[in-house]
Amino acid sequence: MRNVVLTIAYDGTNYSGWQIQKNAITIQGVIQKILENIVQHNIRMRVAGRTDTGVHAVGQVASFKTTASMSPGNIKEALNSMLPPDIRVLDVNDGDEKFHPRYSAIKRWYRYIIYNTDVPSPFFRNYSFWIRREIDIELMNGYCEKILGEHDFTSFAMIENGSSPIRKVFNCEIEKRGDFILLDIVANSFLRRMVRSIVGTFLDLERNKKPPEEIERILCARERRLAGRTAYPCGLYLMKVFY
Repeated sequence: MRNVVLTIAYDGTNYSGWQIQKNAITIQGVIQKILENIVQHNIRMRVAGRTDTGVHAVGQVASFKTTASMSPGNIKEALNSMLPPDIRVLDVNDGDEKFHPRYSAIKRWYRYIIYNTDVPSPFFRNYSFWIRREIDIELMNGYCEKILGEHDFTSFAMIENGSSPIRKVFNCEIEKRGDFILLDIVANSFLRRMVRSIVGTFLDLERNKKPPEEIERILCARERRLAGRTAYPCGLYLMKVFY
């Protein structure tokens, strides 16, 4: 049986996240239904990261097993001809039999986009988090430095199913490009709402001009209530999964 690997981009605005849910439209639900029509049998999709409601992806990776003989190119063409315009399959290939989008990944890259102007734009409202005040980029990068390396991120996430809260952050940096502020973070994997909690905490601390050492205190406390708010999902993008 073939293990077919998809690279997918999507606008998550109109979807209740990736994972199939009863009585809700999800990214997986839409793609899987079309795939089953194409290959003419039931499938089970696996994915690198289960994005939440309203979160976007530039390079999501998913896979499914099939007995169909269609070429990767034909699968890609068939999918894109039937998918809604806010979901696109960028690449299709035959993967190794043991490849798993989640467990084979060595790191993931997420980006959070802040629109930093006096007036919010009607065009960017679903694709960025608007903040009016001037943001201290140097101070925010000071916060970034404090989460580099391996830490217990209990204070910055929802811990599910007894999973380990230990994660390793390889890179975290913030830069301003015109009216946009970009926060890029790369880690071996992420806990649920971890990136959005980190962004929200950074913004709360920056607004109150707290020193970077405050991040160390929050990490050591291992209590979600001591961190900041969870930033809105509209600004979050899964950029790339590395294997």
